[in-house]
Amino acid sequence: MNQKVAFKTIGCKVNQYETGNLREAFIKNGYSTADFKEKADVYIINSCAVTKEAERKSKQMIRKAARLNPSGTIIVTGCGVQANLQEIKDCIHSDYYIFSNYYKADIFNIFYNSSFESVKKLIHYKPGNQITGYVENGYYSTSNRIRGLVKIQDGCNQFCSYCIIPYLRGRTRSRMSKEIYLEINELTLNNYKEIVLLGINLGSYGNDLKNENINLTELIQEIEKTSGIERIRLSSIELPWVTDELINAFHHSSKLCQHLHIPLQSGDDYILNLMNRNYNTGQFEKIIKQIKQKVPNIAITTDVIVGFPGEDDRSFERTYQFVKKLAFAKIHVFPYSERPFNLASLLPGKVEPDTIKKRTKKLNNLSRELRKDFFIKNIGQVRTILVEYRGLKNNQNYICGLTDNYIKVCLADSKAKKGQIIRLKLKEFFDSYVEGEKICSY
Repeated sequence: MNQKVAFKTIGCKVNQYETGNLREAFIKNGYSTADFKEKADVYIINSCAVTKEAERKSKQMIRKAARLNPSGTIIVTGCGVQANLQEIKDCIHSDYYIFSNYYKADIFNIFYNSSFESVKKLIHYKPGNQITGYVENGYYSTSNRIRGLVKIQDGCNQFCSYCIIPYLRGRTRSRMSKEIYLEINELTLNNYKEIVLLGINLGSYGNDLKNENINLTELIQEIEKTSGIERIRLSSIELPWVTDELINAFHHSSKLCQHLHIPLQSGDDYILNLMNRNYNTGQFEKIIKQIKQKVPNIAITTDVIVGFPGEDDRSFERTYQFVKKLAFAKIHVFPYSERPFNLASLLPGKVEPDTIKKRTKKLNNLSRELRKDFFIKNIGQVRTILVEYRGLKNNQNYICGLTDNYIKVCLADSKAKKGQIIRLKLKEFFDSYVEGEKICSY
């Protein structure tokens, strides 16, 4: 066949996983991969619609693919298709296949079977509310060469007022545990040392499985007992799913990475209520304190939306002081992005763009201060890193990687390989990383 396929992912880690899954399907069926900057026969864009910027980038990548090879075939899938089918269609003037999320797991088969037909402009679309059940396609993801990404859940039932994901990905649905174990065993055989468990609403794992009595904590414990994986990392998890059982698992586990990303979104109770977040700041603070008491060196990171409708100066200041008090290891700050068809778009009290920019800058500055404080707190500790990068600086070999508690560490080294886990001592902090000192040979 000798045809080339190039991939571009916009958006979340679940999208990254799904792109890796698609990549594997094409490779196993005779395609070779190309960089998205190169000329290819097929370009696949896995789009996003969480923000206006994500939509813009998705359409930009479609136009880029058309310029790189005007006679090539463009495949577009993902939440951008689900939210804006007509706009996506209008971006493409060459041969195209457009797939909504309903068809994502079956893209290769549909594309391959349709490639023998004369019609080269095909759309396969169903609304998100028709997505039921977790669909396997027989391929595993190869989206990350250092840590294995493992999707265990999709969809969401939360319906936060600013979010359209439940409308685009459907209701929550969990993957059968036996399929998860099979994928993790495959990653172990391919020498992966760390996995990341992924989901749109990760903590809800197992709630919908009628034939299995299992939750997220029990899944983690089973992975720890039965697999050769050395580190298990969780992606984002919502506060209602941070249970005593899960916190105890972090306290006792030798494999569970000491990092929890728990989205806050606002530190003001009035705004949280408008967001339909189903908790208040008192409940949030109580759980954060419980976690830190049980796992003192854990990194707790968070998301905050700035400029949500109704956020005045006092609301923002309460958010600022609240995140400062909780001393997060890092804050991911997101300027509010208006999404059509969600409840927040109907709210009064829109915040001026200049005000949003100023508040975003202020919170980002605070995030840097809190990150520095977390680095200082960990200086002198002995931890492990998963080697992700090798480089040369001042004629000296060095490596970089993340500790289990989410600290980027770099140190001089000429032997450690990518994907290897090594022990070291955290020695000195800099702006964006900590310098490490090797304490054992490999």
